[in-house]
Amino acid sequence: GCLSMCAGDFVEVYSQPDQAGTWDAVVTCFFIDTAHNILEYLEIISNILKEGGAWINIGPLLFHWADAHTYMDGEELSIEVSLETVERLAKDVGLRVETRDMRKCVYTANPTSMIQTVYNCAFWTMIKDSSLKSVVH
Repeated sequence: GCLSMCAGDFVEVYSQPDQAGTWDAVVTCFFIDTAHNILEYLEIISNILKEGGAWINIGPLLFHWADAHTYMDGEELSIEVSLETVERLAKDVGLRVETRDMRKCVYTANPTSMIQTVYNCAFWTMIKDSSLKSVVH
């Protein structure tokens, strides 16, 4: 089997035509909220998965670009949605929620430190099911 880890731009790398239907699974960690446009990420994940393939994700929905206008020139697109909306959009692109749970996750913490950052993270497995796919504009 193959394993791919992308340190570059997710959209640039995985939106290429040769990626379509290539992967049995996509695993993301503290990732989905890095999207400028979460619908674009969902479409790409659905597109690169084989039918019946799994997307396993854990992470918060903090949307890193939410306040980009305060520190960057120009306008940065940022679509910020709730977990429930992520699930509805996922269904529209052909991803079925198999399991979903909320988990506390420590982030960049020293276990012996008095300071720890803890996120309330969404942990899910979604399965590609093209019969769910609807036209998304």
